[in-house]
Amino acid sequence: MYKWAYYFKRIFTASYKEMYTAIGRVSQRSNRNKIIIFLDMVVASLRYGAGYTDYFLFHFENLNHSQRKTYITRMVNNTYIKAMNDSRFYDVFWNKEKFNNHFNEFLKRDFLVLEEGKEEEFEEFVKKHPIFMAKMISSTGGVGVEKVEVNKKTILTSLFKELIQKNQKLLEEYVVQHPVMNELCAKSVNTLRIVTGRKNGQTRVLMKVIRVGNGDFEVDNFHKGGMFTVFDEKGIITKPAVDREGIIYEKHPKTETKFAGFEIPYYKEAVSMCEKASEKVPEVGLLGWDIAITPNGPVMIEGNELPGYDLYQSKVHLDENMHGLKPLFDNAIFERVEGNEI
Repeated sequence: MYKWAYYFKRIFTASYKEMYTAIGRVSQRSNRNKIIIFLDMVVASLRYGAGYTDYFLFHFENLNHSQRKTYITRMVNNTYIKAMNDSRFYDVFWNKEKFNNHFNEFLKRDFLVLEEGKEEEFEEFVKKHPIFMAKMISSTGGVGVEKVEVNKKTILTSLFKELIQKNQKLLEEYVVQHPVMNELCAKSVNTLRIVTGRKNGQTRVLMKVIRVGNGDFEVDNFHKGGMFTVFDEKGIITKPAVDREGIIYEKHPKTETKFAGFEIPYYKEAVSMCEKASEKVPEVGLLGWDIAITPNGPVMIEGNELPGYDLYQSKVHLDENMHGLKPLFDNAIFERVEGNEI
């Protein structure tokens, strides 16, 4: 019943302009007829809960049924979230002020929430942290996140008003990342995305990737031109990186640092941090944690109650059989070994 309700909802909410664009891009890379691709997208939507974005990102045109049914698609991911997460507790993650207060022990940095008439607090914060990150209290995908640098020419009164007007009311001490991580890309703080599933009092790491900025933006977000790759249990990157357009990078385009073989500092400590953090709000069991690595160890950037599954199954990072991660998640969440149809 849920599957059909989800499907009909998507019929009325989907962006057909974006779908047409996705069809054109798939047609171009596969040299296949657009009508055939459209019809196959419909089949993929009905049978696997895959939207047009899923189809494009996961290269569904090259996969057979036995492969497709192992993929975590948008609808499949929604079933996981529905099973694991109680939406009544989402505000802890949506509201960055609440998040910082709730998970303060893992942040390991100062932060301030701006309020009208409290410029003195702002000036004290800036004197202590002339470089800081300004964020909206509630935003996703890196929207409203800005690095701010204060110097002798900065008029603090004007800056205070500007931040208030732009609704960037959450200020955080700038995270200075580990010099080894700077070798990948020094312009952005390159974060680990560690996905945990907590059930029956036990936490399991389900997925882990490292996101790296492209050198043009000061964020590593996948939707801001960033790239990502996977790493093993020792914290060593094992594969090339890939961006949202599907471009593969053996080396970083700006720093020329090779991805495969790169060792991430403090990886075990980062995993331990996520496992402990997962205990804080047990009502939300499926979470994606963003962790930065500093010279003194890992620090938490944020937690995501709706972890983006678009980072799970890049064709560059899968096994030779091109199988997705649905069986792994099914086993952890529903205690099903096989990736059965939903």
